[in-house]
Parts: sequence; C-alpha cells; structure tokens
Amino acid sequence: MHRTAFAFGLGFAALMAGTAMAQDGAHCSDCTHTKAYDAAEVYGTNPNRGVVLHLHDCRGLNIDKGWQRPWFDYLKLNGFVVIAIDSFADVRPQPLACKKDPWLNLYTKVLIYSIRKRQAEFAVRKIREKYPGQRIFVWGHGEGGVTAQLVGEEIDGVISTGASCSTEWLEGIAQTPLLVIQGTDDANLQDTKKSLLYDSLDDRCKIHMDQPKWEWLTVEGMGHAAELSRKDVKRRITKFLGITHGR
Repeated sequence: MHRTAFAFGLGFAALMAGTAMAQDGAHCSDCTHTKAYDAAEVYGTNPNRGVVLHLHDCRGLNIDKGWQRPWFDYLKLNGFVVIAIDSFADVRPQPLACKKDPWLNLYTKVLIYSIRKRQAEFAVRKIREKYPGQRIFVWGHGEGGVTAQLVGEEIDGVISTGASCSTEWLEGIAQTPLLVIQGTDDANLQDTKKSLLYDSLDDRCKIHMDQPKWEWLTVEGMGHAAELSRKDVKRRITKFLGITHGR
C-alpha cells in the first residue's frame, strides 16, 4: 500500500468515524482527539536533552508494570521529560486491533490509526508550545510504533519497538531519524517472517529502510518486549538519542 492509498484510507476512516462511534454509543462531537494528551502521564520535569512522546500499544497505557518502566526511568534520569498519552481517553474503538481477525482489522486499524495520528500530532504541537526549542522524539510500541511513523509534525526522531520495519507510509519522514527495534521471537511479527517477499525480518528492513537516517536493530530471541536490560537495545537507544554519558 502506498502512502497515497493509505492517506485515502485515513480520509475514508475519518469520514466513517461517526458511524463507528455511533455503534459504540458515542457521538462524533466527542472525537476531539485532545483528551489523550489531557490524560497523559508525565515523567520528569527538566528536559535538558528534550521531550519523548510515548505512544502505547493496542492494550492501552500501563507504564507502572512490566518492561517499559525502566525505559521511562532511564530517559528521565538522562535529562528527558517523557509524556505518555492515553489513546483510550478519547472516543475510539476499544482494543479490537489486538485481535487477529484480518477482516475486522482491515477497517478497525485504519480507523484507529487515523485517530491516533491526530492524537499524536496534537500532542507534538502542545509539547512544542510547552517546551519551546526542545528536541522532540516520538517513541511508539506495537500499534503505537506504527502510529509514530505517521506523525506529520516536524520532530527530531522516531523510535519504534514491537513492530517490524514498515513497508509503507515512510515517505513523510524521509528526513527524520528513525530507529526500529524488533525481536525475532515477537509473536506479533511471525506473519511478517512468513511472507513470500522476505526471508527474514532483517531482509524486510534491508529492502524498505532505504534512507540514510533510518536504522534498525533485530534482536535474536527477543519477544514483543524490548527490555532495556538487553545491552544491545540500551546501547542503540542511547546512541540514537544522543545520550553521551548515560546513567
């Protein structure tokens, strides 16, 4: 799917949003796409190195448990303010995108990405207002990792975890530094590995990650969680974010 086709899909999804929201018992007038930012969790107060906007996966915002909390602690300790918006604070489909039904996902994912794209772009604008002159990075995981690559606002870099190297939509961030971190044992990426077009996750990246500012890290044996305890993961994000003396 080319960016033009996907843009049409986003437009169609936006047009159909009222129907979807009505089915969920909501009104499209509720769809401001601003509540996600209003409900954000903020980590840190001094953005000496910049601000990281975090986009959660399809299961929602749950930072205090699991592997992501060390990321937040590490970024805060090294001079970043991390803002994690809550996509489900806005009116949108519930986490149906976590399901594997391809026919359901065909419509639902396009609709969700349309909503999440607007949420993220609104958040970037608000961050720029609150922290003028600071670098802004977007880190997304899973569904959020795909969304991060759709952000049309000017940003300083994108980190995608829990998602494979994208085959579309990337033209809009051709000049934006992009780091994709993926695990060979990620259950969500097994369909990608079975593709007739690619022999492996690395092969997919070699074909589509064709800009000098784009890079990827494939971690053997890593699942969906990009744990910071893995030295190669920590080393790569440290370099990507310009953390010269990481703590």
